[in-house]
Amino acid sequence: MIMEIKNKIEFLKKSKINRYSRNVKEFDYTYFIEKLTDRNFVLKCIEDLFCGDLFILRNTLSTNFIDQSIDKLHQFYLNNTTISPKILEGCKNGYYLSNYTGKGYRTVDRSFYFFSWNEDKLNIYGEVLKVFKKLKILNGLKEDEITSNTPKKGIVERLHVIHYPLGGGEISKHTDPVNISVINHGIFGSEFGSDYDTGGFYVVNSDGKKIEIDKEVKKGDSVIFFPGLIHGVDPVFFGKKKLDAGSKFGRWYFNFQNIETHEVKNRQVTLAVD
Repeated sequence: MIMEIKNKIEFLKKSKINRYSRNVKEFDYTYFIEKLTDRNFVLKCIEDLFCGDLFILRNTLSTNFIDQSIDKLHQFYLNNTTISPKILEGCKNGYYLSNYTGKGYRTVDRSFYFFSWNEDKLNIYGEVLKVFKKLKILNGLKEDEITSNTPKKGIVERLHVIHYPLGGGEISKHTDPVNISVINHGIFGSEFGSDYDTGGFYVVNSDGKKIEIDKEVKKGDSVIFFPGLIHGVDPVFFGKKKLDAGSKFGRWYFNFQNIETHEVKNRQVTLAVD
């Protein structure tokens, strides 16, 4: 089945890349994982993702694990210094602060990066990897494929936990590369209405309308979408609170993916969309 999936992905990549969302579909996470043993279901999911469908997987991770993880990440931030976000041989786990509010691609967030070759001291990486492994078939990969890679191999797995602080945390409208991965998967570590009441994740439909997703997603749910879709995170607010990148409050997103490293010449990158 893996080779058939790879062939399907390559065939779809040769057609014009779709940038617009179509439908939002909901599944229970456990049910969805069980269905991934069905060849027809997998092939249909891949085609639907390319066509712009977005999947919400309910109850992917427990809220207790998420809350404990956020506390650990905040303590990690307080006790460590920033690292380079470049994925190079020997790079360590760490965090990076982004605060670019100029023209073009804007990012205001706190990013935590974790890799398989480093010790999982916070006991977060391994638990999120268990979730992602089951979904890798949608990329035409076996569960353990790529997991042991280091940056010199060109492709690695990375847990990227993103914190969008209250008062304006955001990522502006963009598209991500599709040469390495055809799924973007992330678990919601916060919830619209209780952790923030304005902003959040959106995709864009063929009419140019923003389709806001966060109001439909609960903490512990995850979302899968095609990375080539136009998407972004509108500035996150809760009332009139000012930006405080050093607090733990705001929007949290646990993104696990296969990614091209900075050891690759002419590496494909995220592109801003006007």
